[in-house]
Amino acid sequence: MNPIIITNNLVEEKKIYWLYPILIWLSFFPTSLIYLFFFNFFSFWIDPIFIICFLPISLVLYYLVFILFLLLFAKLILILLNMINKPKEGIFQRNFQDKNYRFFVIRTCLKRFVLKIYNYFPLPWAKILALRLFGVKISNNTGILDSFIDSDFIVIGDNVILGEGSLVMNSMILGDYLLVRKVILNRGCTIGAFSVIAPGTIVEEGAILGMGSYTYLNQRLEKNYIHFGRPAKRWKKIEDNFTFSKK
Repeated sequence: MNPIIITNNLVEEKKIYWLYPILIWLSFFPTSLIYLFFFNFFSFWIDPIFIICFLPISLVLYYLVFILFLLLFAKLILILLNMINKPKEGIFQRNFQDKNYRFFVIRTCLKRFVLKIYNYFPLPWAKILALRLFGVKISNNTGILDSFIDSDFIVIGDNVILGEGSLVMNSMILGDYLLVRKVILNRGCTIGAFSVIAPGTIVEEGAILGMGSYTYLNQRLEKNYIHFGRPAKRWKKIEDNFTFSKK
């Protein structure tokens, strides 16, 4: 049997669509107040034509303030959700009546909604900031490119490179059950483009996962080895004297 069995949660996601417009309104309202305040304030001192000339810059600033408020209110909602039901690892029944599963879906959908918006920001540190506030342990020098990263129980060390289109998953739907496991990507490892990291995977320091490969549940990729395949298998040692200098 294929070790990766993935289905979506579209039915469950539709049950919390009402949360998105509330989050947008909470972010849009204070942003608009700040924007209108500064516009009215400067209109008394600067010619309106001059203000119009800087309208494109002001729209960019408006967008920046909006996504910051969006992240702030999402974090506040997540804190409230975590106080009611703390995130857990384990196997849960795929039933919205199950408390652990229900709160997992709400947290995951909320985080993915915000992260999709942050993906449009041109600078990579914005997505790293959002992931960090959502609970992912990730360093500033991580190369995430256009990868997808789950937002719970993920630890990413220094100088980790995630190739374009790669997926790092901490959860998986297996039939009628939800599996949640911690994923650790140790410092200096590389995940190839369009590769998939399954829940429970531990990638040791300096390990490489080849392009288009995927790991199976709870797999460990050995230090300084190239792993390749579906599922991934140890292929070749990089160098006998391969080490990472610590700064």
